[in-house]
Amino acid sequence: MNHYRKKWSTLAAAILLAGNLSIAAPALADQLPAGGQPTTVQATNQGASRNASQTGQQGNAGTSAGTAGQPAGNQSAGALVQQIKDGKINDQALINNTYQQIDQQNRQLNNVIYEDPADANQQLQDLQKAGHKGQPFYGVPILIKGIGQPYKGYPDTNGLPYEKDTQSHYTKNFVQRLKDLGFIILGQTNFPELGLINVTNSNLYGPAHNPWALDRNPGGSSGGAAASVAAGIVPIATGNDAGGSLRIPASWSGVIGLKPTQGLIIGDPTTPSVVNFAETRDITDTVTLLKGLLNPKQAGTLKELPQDLRSLKIAYSLVSPVGTPVSQDARAAVLNAVQFLRAQGFDVVEQDSPVDGVKLMQNYYLGALSDGSVANFLFQQKYHRNLTAEDVKAGLVSPMTYALYEASRKAPQNVRQQYQEALATVHQQMTAFHQQYPIYLTPTTATTAPLNSDPTFLPADVAKLLQIKKLGFKDQMNLIYASWLHGLSKTPFTQLANVAGEPALSLPTYVSAAGLPLGIQLEGAPGSDLLLLALGKIFEDHQQFHFLNDYRAQVLPPKQAGNAAQTALPGGQPVSTSNNLLSSHAAGRLVPTSSPKAGQAGHSQSVLPQTGDQYAPMLTVLGISGLLILVVVGTKRKQN
Repeated sequence: MNHYRKKWSTLAAAILLAGNLSIAAPALADQLPAGGQPTTVQATNQGASRNASQTGQQGNAGTSAGTAGQPAGNQSAGALVQQIKDGKINDQALINNTYQQIDQQNRQLNNVIYEDPADANQQLQDLQKAGHKGQPFYGVPILIKGIGQPYKGYPDTNGLPYEKDTQSHYTKNFVQRLKDLGFIILGQTNFPELGLINVTNSNLYGPAHNPWALDRNPGGSSGGAAASVAAGIVPIATGNDAGGSLRIPASWSGVIGLKPTQGLIIGDPTTPSVVNFAETRDITDTVTLLKGLLNPKQAGTLKELPQDLRSLKIAYSLVSPVGTPVSQDARAAVLNAVQFLRAQGFDVVEQDSPVDGVKLMQNYYLGALSDGSVANFLFQQKYHRNLTAEDVKAGLVSPMTYALYEASRKAPQNVRQQYQEALATVHQQMTAFHQQYPIYLTPTTATTAPLNSDPTFLPADVAKLLQIKKLGFKDQMNLIYASWLHGLSKTPFTQLANVAGEPALSLPTYVSAAGLPLGIQLEGAPGSDLLLLALGKIFEDHQQFHFLNDYRAQVLPPKQAGNAAQTALPGGQPVSTSNNLLSSHAAGRLVPTSSPKAGQAGHSQSVLPQTGDQYAPMLTVLGISGLLILVVVGTKRKQN
């Protein structure tokens, strides 16, 4: 009998342990490095601390650059500006401490590819001389994306290894407007080659790492920007979006990502293509930034808010536009949002968009052919010949860039017309759709963030792409679609807004059982940017957002959460806010990359499988009940 009692006791204890582990899974996911071993940090080519006087004007050496030990990037930009004006934060200390955060965290994230502290200090001195003139972002540090946002003297590589020494000779009006708004530009963030893919990884810069889980990618192509904001380095980092490049990393990194209406932002074309904006953590910051970057000629495009937002009907969809699977997490994120919106009085119905997603993407890739042509043109300037498959093998260009170049050579003369007709059709379909449903709600991404070891293109597809020169144009485009599908299946919801020229907003409303964020996407008719942000404000005001520092504070013990909030990375050292320990930097330098190439785990942090937490309480109760029964039975036997 004792034998059976021992077996039942062991079983009850096991059930109890399983329940407790399920509850603890998110916390464990934040703490376990790959293989159970501590993550190692490769030092960069600079000292840990230097004299602050080398960085420029010191200001008040006793003034902290943060409050209560919280990194500045975990606060809103508006809050930082107010503290600077009130003298609670020294503007020079803020810049110096932000560089310290970059140096510390970039060893694991590889999110920043270039810094120019000398230029940043000059910007600050110019700003100080001019004085406070109502700039909405006075003294706020910002990072800009390394592609599509030229800044004189900064690298202008397009992510191509053969362009690694190229510098920009001018400053884009978008970037100049950032300075006019009071921002201090500190450096450039990581991005994939030509900004073509939905993860941030390239032969030139290597993979970026997600601050939520270091073995995963933050998304692309604005992945370095999203990682910088998610990790609390800066409150705002700029990016651009031609197919989801702001919203995808916002979803996978747990930040806010707005893709504005086409042509609304200064310097952007009015026909569907790329738009420039930013990753943020605060809706008010996002609204202020949108208004600050607005092209005055397009100001009339913005629609006024209705008197009652709840008068607007919202459609939602859980179906991938290209017929690929949608994860349970993505479905849950949308259904949670539907439940929340209905509780706020909104009429929300399930209705898919009228657009054929497969045809949309087939035409979308026609628009990408020009990227291959540009890459080959730049290659010709360097090597005086055209790209070949051997250049892919040599790591000079990605297989997809090469494939787009080869297809561009065989494209028929009417391909541009075909693309424009497809744009017009989608615009007409979505215009009619929004007359009935002003807001369209979907997952931002169909999955949580992929592992960095997950290839962007499957090896079998790469082998075919290397032989694409032999195919006719139609077969080439079919191969390009098929090869892109492995990545597209993770992010099939974002391209519609680009092709339709509409605004779309990703909100960080969901965290999986494995401790990974996933966003929901709100999409509206052209000019409804402020409407989307007003809806986002409702989510924000009701504490529906989940940022990394808040998540860690909830799932980690207080002491660990405090350390994690300071570093925004597990395993790091707290950042001192003393001005005497602020580091100086050489002017204008590329940041050395300690990250491995794609396909290697590198400094990985393992994430527990998505065991789910819905059965955890039941398992715990069963385990306790089993142990109590054994105790009662044992007591009665002793009494007998």
